[in-house]
Amino acid sequence: MPIEAAADALLRIVVKGERERSTAANSSWTKGRPWVDTVAPAATDTLDVQGIVADPIGTACRAELRRIGHALHATNPDEDFVALQVEIAEADMSHAGWRAIVLEMAWHGIGEAEATPAEPAP
Repeated sequence: MPIEAAADALLRIVVKGERERSTAANSSWTKGRPWVDTVAPAATDTLDVQGIVADPIGTACRAELRRIGHALHATNPDEDFVALQVEIAEADMSHAGWRAIVLEMAWHGIGEAEATPAEPAP
């Protein structure tokens, strides 16, 4: 599906940048060890001005990933969104862990059921 291919392409860019930043920040990290953290917070639908200043390419890619997540959910609202995240993350098994973390942050909150107010007690 073309939209998943677009998400895959964006993930490749974001993960490369995250790995480079992680390596620079943690000199003891070696290739092949799992990635456990990122400098980017979970995404929202607001403009991330600080992110644009610090990492314009990664921030733009994350914003586009978020738009793709909204589009995927709107197109298939009954589909298991978590399963879709796993499927896209595992499109590149060599970096599946990194990709899963990036997608989880980019798609944070998308597809979650709206909270309904509790019924007042009689």
